[in-house]
Amino acid sequence: MNGRNVILEPGVNTAEYSGKQSLFMTQLHIPAGINYECSGCGNCCLEWPVPLTPQDVSRITSLAAEDTLQSGAVLFRSLRRSDVKLQSFTNTLEKRNDGRCEFLCADSRCLLHSAWGAEAKPEMCQLFPYTFTETPSGIYASLSFASSGALYNFGRALTDQAEVLEERWGLFKCLFPLVQLDWSSAQLIDGQLLSWTAYLNLEEQILSCITQSGAASRVDLKLDDARRFIAQALPAGVDLDCRPKIEASQTAVDQLLLRELFDFYLPDNVFAEPKSDLNVKALLEQFVAPPCKVQINSGGRAYSFKQLLDYRLGSLDAEAEDLLFRFVYCRIFSKLYFGAGFANLSLLAGFNHLIVLVSLVRLKVKMMAQSQQLNTLGFFAVAEIVRALDRQLSQAALSKQSVAVLEVLLSSPERIERIFALAA
Repeated sequence: MNGRNVILEPGVNTAEYSGKQSLFMTQLHIPAGINYECSGCGNCCLEWPVPLTPQDVSRITSLAAEDTLQSGAVLFRSLRRSDVKLQSFTNTLEKRNDGRCEFLCADSRCLLHSAWGAEAKPEMCQLFPYTFTETPSGIYASLSFASSGALYNFGRALTDQAEVLEERWGLFKCLFPLVQLDWSSAQLIDGQLLSWTAYLNLEEQILSCITQSGAASRVDLKLDDARRFIAQALPAGVDLDCRPKIEASQTAVDQLLLRELFDFYLPDNVFAEPKSDLNVKALLEQFVAPPCKVQINSGGRAYSFKQLLDYRLGSLDAEAEDLLFRFVYCRIFSKLYFGAGFANLSLLAGFNHLIVLVSLVRLKVKMMAQSQQLNTLGFFAVAEIVRALDRQLSQAALSKQSVAVLEVLLSSPERIERIFALAA
């Protein structure tokens, strides 16, 4: 086994971890200020499809035979593997009629875990909610915000879990041996390559904008500061607001794009069959023949963009802003917003896409607050919005056509400023 350094970010002493043994010769980067332990809520055992390896199936079959509560229950269904990355898996866990896992007890605890230990659970359950992004400068650990523990920043600091993260990284590589992220074609803007060293220099300044102390607490304002910094790194004379030949007005394009993204990322029924791609064909057709009026539907109500613009949201409560900060920080830290980390978007389009995601959360808050006649929403309501968003992000597999459309539409500074104002 080869030695590996563990880098605790930012500025944490790593001496105690030097010389740690590992199967992988690389560096593990861990974000500071991010905590996680299982909260025991059972939410990850509801509706989620859990892929199983042949070893999982064999182990669970044997254990279930020892428990009369599982007598006669259908435990598995065959997995149709359309994604080559899922080659390690052959089945999924069956669910009850109410969407609960067959092994979820009345106290929201896992029967497999409580009766036989954590190692008895499916390996994907053991991996959740840890995420890992492989890059030229090492492995960046993070969390899925579909997890309640991650949403609430509950439990031990990730920087105190280096050994656990190393083990989970090894499990990730065993489960997904074909996941090899190629960052060699990363771009600053469409058509301009971005070296990894140049990216890391940019990221340092981006994270500085996001984490700076004394700045406004609103996450969207911090993102806007970082967006303006990125603009300074663009080639001189580049015109990102060059108008594509679209019949609709730019305002109508904004509205149609936001409606498509809202329906994609924040559907009313988060447990419906998830969409993996945008319907860009229908979107482009509407650009050619735009409707007279564009509205967003949510919770059984239709909201006009004038309603949303007139409703001034301002800051969310401190806990909700902290949640959005952690969500944004983790996406940036773990490189899950551009390039090989997300859809091969350019850095600029990927960062603007992240701004739009936060704007969608704020727009959803506006809609829910209006429907409930409130000034704003509390932390728990915002947390469920972020959970739904992160869940859909994990399902997204954007086509080349979708990425091309987003590259054009989300590279426009004027468009992002209008979206920013709409969500204010």
